[in-house]
Amino acid sequence: MKYKPLPPLEELKKDLDYNPETGVITWKRARSGVTVGQVAGSIMDNGYRKLRFRYALYQCSRIAYYIHHGVDPLENEVDHENGNILDNTIKNLRLTTHQDNCKNRKKQKNNTSGTTGVTWYKPTQKWRAEIASNGETFRLGHFVKKEDAIQAREKAEVKHHGEFRRQD
Repeated sequence: MKYKPLPPLEELKKDLDYNPETGVITWKRARSGVTVGQVAGSIMDNGYRKLRFRYALYQCSRIAYYIHHGVDPLENEVDHENGNILDNTIKNLRLTTHQDNCKNRKKQKNNTSGTTGVTWYKPTQKWRAEIASNGETFRLGHFVKKEDAIQAREKAEVKHHGEFRRQD
């Protein structure tokens, strides 16, 4: 995903303060509708906290990473390691590719097995396990017991997703 460049770091630091321990960004300077110390941004429909700066909207996680590390994460995505997209503490933010960020996705709402990549396959009347990695789908097999399919999926996650696999 392509992101628009963040404003110059000096400008952000003039107006915003980032606390890496709490993950909170606050305003340093008062302006219309904003007081000093007020939490910057608001939670949007997609669940992310975003803030408006110089008439443009930015994800707070990207701004937090930029202020703390001094690097605009323009070519990468900022991943929330623990899966909580409102936790912008610096220990929870890491740069990643889009592919690796997808490996840390939450289970979909329509999931009926309780485990990502494990589904009931009607034609065989068995549990099917599969995993996608680097644009390729790996079929892990069909299993009589759901627990065996889950175990196959978890083993494949260690192999294919490594440090970016979801840990919940």
